[in-house]
Amino acid sequence: MYNNLMLIVGLTGNYGMGKSAVLQMFRELGAVTIDADWVVGQLLKEKKVLSQIEKLLGAGVLDKKGKLDKKKVSEKIFNSKPLRLKLEDLLHPLVFERIDEFIKGYRDGKKIIIVEAPLIFERGYEGRFDKTITVFTNETTAINRLFMVGITPRMASERLKCQLPIKEKIKRADFSIDNSGFPEKTRAKVEAVYKQLLQEARIKELLSAGKVREIKKIIGRLFSIEGRVIKGAGRGGKLLHTPTANIALEKTVPLKEGVYAVRVIIIHPTHPSPSRGEGKGEGVYNGVANIGKNPTFGVMPVSYEVHLFDFSGNLRGKKLRVDFIKRIRDEKKFPNIKALEMQIKRDIKKAKEILKDNFKI
Repeated sequence: MYNNLMLIVGLTGNYGMGKSAVLQMFRELGAVTIDADWVVGQLLKEKKVLSQIEKLLGAGVLDKKGKLDKKKVSEKIFNSKPLRLKLEDLLHPLVFERIDEFIKGYRDGKKIIIVEAPLIFERGYEGRFDKTITVFTNETTAINRLFMVGITPRMASERLKCQLPIKEKIKRADFSIDNSGFPEKTRAKVEAVYKQLLQEARIKELLSAGKVREIKKIIGRLFSIEGRVIKGAGRGGKLLHTPTANIALEKTVPLKEGVYAVRVIIIHPTHPSPSRGEGKGEGVYNGVANIGKNPTFGVMPVSYEVHLFDFSGNLRGKKLRVDFIKRIRDEKKFPNIKALEMQIKRDIKKAKEILKDNFKI
């Protein structure tokens, strides 16, 4: 995911399903848009890139003027999966390098950047984006649209087979837009999704500032994260006398690092909405969470740790939902472990005061 206060959205779909038309609609609504195919076109003007492609695909893929013969390239890569993947391995890092440069340098104040790219899910790029959108139609409509631009039904069918089934892309995306009907219907769907994206952009802005209480006003509930408890470094209980559960998230969240008062729900494996005290310790607990890199112990990756009040037991492997109530302080580096331990005690006291006013468990 990009480290950017803007909401970065990946827009994808299969051949002939109208990604470019939908991207244009988002542009008209006010989003900043980037077409990965346009970026590829710019790269193909560079002699160094063309030379690498010729070396990979062999002589004959460049015409007499030194430009890429796209028809010959298509014949080669769509008849050879290994060649196609090697070409993607060559071009994709260059494409995202250019996209990264643009996003990092963007300063015009708009809240949403939408990147259109065809292989977001096939190549595992969804983690680069805050949200993803799949544009879809039925395959017959896609083939007919491709035929209108000179691609035969056989060639269109072969190209579609090189991509994930559209149903899988719909399943994996955060939003989907049906582009099978008239443009007016598609535009209405785009407008509805854009409205949701503006809300998501505001949420990201608040998360980046640690303003978790304000998010509830937008989504109507507490902001939360979910994940399974994994083995941590073991410092919480042994060194700091405050055991913590380390949570592995499926996708990182742009939450400002620091300490938060939280409510923790231990999710029962057979009852997704646990009641208090249900099962073998499953239930709801107040607690305090630390989001950050634990700078007192050196350079660490960002971790999500939570200490549950009045809990004893082993949480390893259990799924937790952590509701964020209020931010307490920034994460900081302490001169020694004792100083950190004393601060944790103060954090727990502060969290209990906050939670006493918010929840009685």
